[in-house]
Amino acid sequence: MKKTLIALAAVMSFGSTAAIAQQETPQQMQQQQTQEITEGMLVKFVTAMEDVQSVTEKYREKFQNAENQEQAQTIQQSAQEEMIAAVEGAGLTPQEYNMIIQQAQNDEELRNRLQEMTGEDS
Repeated sequence: MKKTLIALAAVMSFGSTAAIAQQETPQQMQQQQTQEITEGMLVKFVTAMEDVQSVTEKYREKFQNAENQEQAQTIQQSAQEEMIAAVEGAGLTPQEYNMIIQQAQNDEELRNRLQEMTGEDS
C-alpha cells in the first residue's frame, strides 16, 4: 500500500500541513531548505508518511461526502490535527516533514533513497 512520493505530495495537499507552511516566513523556509536531512530523520519520515496516509484514507470519504463547506472545513481540520499528531508522534515537527517532502520533490537522490526505504520500485 506504499505510494510514490509524488502521490504523497498530493496527499499533503488534502490540507494536512498547508496551514503550517503558510505560517512560516520566507527566511524560515529558506533555512529549512538548507537543513541537512539525517538518516534518523528519514526513518522518522517514513513512519510519519505511513501514519499520515492512514489518516488521509480515514478522512477521504468523509471529506468527499461533506454536505456543505462548513462541514468540509471541520472534517479537514480534524484530519489536519490527526496528521500533525502522527508526524509529531513519529518524532518530527510538521516543518521538518514538509521540508523533507519539498527536498524529495527536487532531489532525485533523496527521492530514490526514500523509495528504497519504503520498499517501492523506482
